[in-house]
Amino acid sequence: MSDSEIFSQDPLWDEGGDLPGALEALFTAAGEVLDLARLRELTGLGDGALQQGIEKLQERLSGACGLRLLEVGGGWRMATSPVYREMVARLVTTTRSGKLTPAQIEALAIIAYRQPVTITELNAIRGVTSSANQVKSLMERQLIIPAGRKPVVGRPMTYATTQAFLLHFGLKSLHDLPQLEDFGEGRLEAQALAALEPPMPEDGLFGEGAMITEDLPAGEEAP
Repeated sequence: MSDSEIFSQDPLWDEGGDLPGALEALFTAAGEVLDLARLRELTGLGDGALQQGIEKLQERLSGACGLRLLEVGGGWRMATSPVYREMVARLVTTTRSGKLTPAQIEALAIIAYRQPVTITELNAIRGVTSSANQVKSLMERQLIIPAGRKPVVGRPMTYATTQAFLLHFGLKSLHDLPQLEDFGEGRLEAQALAALEPPMPEDGLFGEGAMITEDLPAGEEAP
């Protein structure tokens, strides 16, 4: 069956559902990012049909609907609408007691912009004697992972960011990191990444504690 035929079926399934409805069920039940490869496994459909289904689902989840389908981290994830930000905020009681420290932001930013990076290179860029504690804490948060050993004397371990890093900062990919030239002189990486740090719970932009609201469009205010 061709992709164009997928939407001509009524209903798509015996139960009476359609592809956008099926995708909505999958994204809601998953509670995490689903990419095209995973959606192909779950539905047995091709990329063309899935892309159309995602677009139609995003159309349905517009206006006064309480949910949005956001593209982030190489896939899509359900989030609550910014229209209901204040109401959802009353429900989300998790605090950001574990917010990233300035030292963690600085180390993470250097890794994000210069990856893969060794601890020795981190120390040299930051001007400190050791970044080991920051690397350890960032690994515990699953924001970075070992990325192989550098082919130099001693073969030190290098580190790179993870998909959890993209999710935490609401990025589709590393290409969406802020341009460093927009932040003047100094430790540009830390300034750029700190500008993205979301005012969200400890477990990140899409943590398990709650559905997180997306940002309002520029110039628009929540009621």
